[in-house]
Amino acid sequence: RIPREIVFAVAKGMYGRSKRCFKLAFVRVMKELDHQFYLRHRRRHDMRIFWVTRLNAASREHNLPYSRFISGLGRANVDLNRKMLCTLAETEPVSFKCLVDESKRIMRPPGLAARRDLSNF
Repeated sequence: RIPREIVFAVAKGMYGRSKRCFKLAFVRVMKELDHQFYLRHRRRHDMRIFWVTRLNAASREHNLPYSRFISGLGRANVDLNRKMLCTLAETEPVSFKCLVDESKRIMRPPGLAARRDLSNF
C-alpha cells in the first residue's frame, strides 16, 4: 500500500476531488503510474520501429530491402544492432554502403547468376 503523502504528491495537479480525496486520488494515481510504466516500456518498441524504418529507407537507396540487408549481415557475422546501424546510415554513408555491399555479396554469390541462366529453354 502506498502512503498517503506519496499518493497526494503524485496526485498534485490533477483536477477535481481526485487531488484532495484519498480514495479517488488513489485510483487516479494507480492508473497514472500504470500508464507511465506502459509508456516507459513502449518507448523501446517505438525506437526499434524508428530504427528499422530508417534502415529500410537507407538500404533501399542501394537497391536492397531491409529484410535481405539484415539477413545478409547475420550470415556475414556482422554483429551491429539496429541503433548502431541507423547511426551509421545517418552519419557515415560510405561505411554503410560497405555494409550493404557485404550483405549483397553474402546474399547473392557471384556464380549464382550464371547457374540460373534459363535462356536455353
